[in-house]
Amino acid sequence: MLTATLKDTLEVTPRMLRLTFEVPGAAQDGRPDDWLQIFFGEPGDHENRRNYTVRALRPGEVVVDFALHAGGLAATWAREARPGAELVWIETEGGYDPPPDAQWQLLVGDLTALPAIGRIVEGLPAGTRAKVVAEVFDEADRQEWQTEADLDVRWLHGSGDGAAGSRLDDVVRSCPDPFEDGYVWMAGETRTVRSARRYLRHELGVDRTRYSLTGYWLARSEEWLERYAPIADDMAELWESGVASGRDPEELQDDYDNALERAGL
Repeated sequence: MLTATLKDTLEVTPRMLRLTFEVPGAAQDGRPDDWLQIFFGEPGDHENRRNYTVRALRPGEVVVDFALHAGGLAATWAREARPGAELVWIETEGGYDPPPDAQWQLLVGDLTALPAIGRIVEGLPAGTRAKVVAEVFDEADRQEWQTEADLDVRWLHGSGDGAAGSRLDDVVRSCPDPFEDGYVWMAGETRTVRSARRYLRHELGVDRTRYSLTGYWLARSEEWLERYAPIADDMAELWESGVASGRDPEELQDDYDNALERAGL
């Protein structure tokens, strides 16, 4: 675990707040969607932890962008925190890993995915053909990125963010390029991402090296957690036993998703 001390804050857009932390010993390499398991209570307190991707790394510093959802634990902390405030976190590896022969990349995400998308885009080398489709309910939350890549950016407004249905699953399903030549990275609302993964893995049979899809948050999370509680121990056992036995991660994810869907989740 690392202790991070808040250095300063910056409003990026109306609903995105950038916090820069002093973190001696923080990793200075890794994948551009690496994430932090941040504890807002005592270390190890799973109820009061949240996961956030790293926006940028500098020697001795880590930059984290907080999406400002109303009433959220982390968002409330970020709004109220002042320089000198401390957090404890664990560094965790992300999933972005395009194959060397990928001829194009499709990066898909909502407001919560913008920090990772920004870091990915800014690190793309010249000659990379990439398309970003980003969904922000309010046009004021659009961002700009500098890159050497051949980048096409499309913004979706008025959908997603828990206020309306997301259109990101449709974006993946309508991609005209052959998936065997490219790479898809997606992050956002968990059930939207799950549907896109089902399409790529099961409907099209896309090789698992050609995509990385991660659910970052849940719409109507309180309702979901209430329905999840009766099966929480069984779901934890399913996952932990699968990991311990060395099961294929994609097959294990299939079993986990199927169990959730059987429970109406």
